[in-house]
Amino acid sequence: MEMFDSVMVFMLAGLAAATVMSYRSGNEKRDVGFLAALTTLWGAGTAAALLA
Repeated sequence: MEMFDSVMVFMLAGLAAATVMSYRSGNEKRDVGFLAALTTLWGAGTAAALLA
């Protein structure tokens, strides 16, 4: 795994943790949904980078 891949994986983990914390703290659904969508897109990019 290269440095770029490692950064993408750790960023994905951070986004996922932020999404869970945002949901549990009772933030607005719109904001949590936006963060979840961003996490999903980042996850798709990370998967594509790791598989390429």
